[in-house]
Amino acid sequence: MKNAREIAVTTLGQVLDDGGYNNIVLNKNLKKYNKISPTDRAMVTELVNGTLRNLILIDHIIASHSKTPAKKSFIKNVLRVSVYQIMFMDKVPVRAVCNEAVKLTKVKGLMGLSGYVNGVLRNVDRSKDSVELPNRARDLAEHLSVKYSHPKWIVEYFLSFMDEESVENVCEGGNAVPSVTICVNSVNTDTDKLRKLLEAEGVEVHSADSQNALKIKGSGNVKNLNSFKNGLYHTMDINAMKAIDLIKPSSKDKIIDLCASPGGKSFYAAQLMGNEGEMLSLDIHEHKVELIKKGAKRLGLNMVKAGQNDATEFNLEYENRWDKVIVDAPCSGLGVLSKKPDARYKKSMDDIKALASIQRKMLETAAKYPKIGGKLLYSTCTISVLENENNLKWFLEKFPYEVESELRTLPSVQSDGDGFYAVCMVRKSI
Repeated sequence: MKNAREIAVTTLGQVLDDGGYNNIVLNKNLKKYNKISPTDRAMVTELVNGTLRNLILIDHIIASHSKTPAKKSFIKNVLRVSVYQIMFMDKVPVRAVCNEAVKLTKVKGLMGLSGYVNGVLRNVDRSKDSVELPNRARDLAEHLSVKYSHPKWIVEYFLSFMDEESVENVCEGGNAVPSVTICVNSVNTDTDKLRKLLEAEGVEVHSADSQNALKIKGSGNVKNLNSFKNGLYHTMDINAMKAIDLIKPSSKDKIIDLCASPGGKSFYAAQLMGNEGEMLSLDIHEHKVELIKKGAKRLGLNMVKAGQNDATEFNLEYENRWDKVIVDAPCSGLGVLSKKPDARYKKSMDDIKALASIQRKMLETAAKYPKIGGKLLYSTCTISVLENENNLKWFLEKFPYEVESELRTLPSVQSDGDGFYAVCMVRKSI
């Protein structure tokens, strides 16, 4: 049976070499190798996510100790996972790291490279307290890129609209281990009761920056907990909850969520509505519509109705009908890199420009849906000015709306929430 390190190396290869999405590949492999212990499952998760979060720095360290770069993908990933352990996992003995790396090399029939692997790792260990980074004064973007493993183009983009200190805080936050926040289903329970239930299930529970949320640790996969199966909460970032708070959902509202999957914002709004009123949650993909239906059923939110719809295409049926319209647009995700550590390596500036264009199409369509005096909420989980502030400026110049409230948050090690943007606008006329 494969051990934790081998599963991690395999997963890393499927993400970096085969283009798989980290969360999907990782979950698939943990399910495939479900006989490993909970401790090993946790180790696989940390090795994969930690290596991806620090990949550029790890590759920089390997390159500084290897005159001949590894040509074989498997060897590259063995070295990456091993360097992560040496640099970031103090409780793992270096001898064990080196021995396991050599074993993995031999298992793959690459015995001739075992000495190379062992030599590189021993050299890394000897100089782990004196890693030399690119000169900050000479090239700030390169320095921050390597130090925080953010591709240089992302750092340069951040520097184009944020000051140096903010950019460093954002990059550091993008590499932090994210906290897990849950949204309390107030239709079925309350925060105090849920806290006690979770603690009885062995979960470490902490207060969050909202009366409707809790932070949890040590839960493993929350879907295995009875409290989850019984529909007492769903996972949701605290800043995503604050975005919904901007529109103040009430039991009298008719609300449409145009890009709803997997349903978190719809569910929280429905809970604030007391499971009354009208909530229509839409998505372009049929399988994602099913996810919304499944989530609403588990939570007991029977007033949530789900359907299939393209948010970029105008639907006459929805015109001038809604008290509140939610456009949680597809975005670059630059505010959630700590939760999706592989995303930074799969995006480009061209992607951001394309996404900004799609977002404008959605906003242009959504502008026709609220009643006069109704509200339009535009939100993203990115900190990209092209997708956020620039799109807002464009929208206000073109449509009869005014800003009622706005939310901007940046990822940082001091914050529990994602980088998030949301603006609530009121429709003034047709």
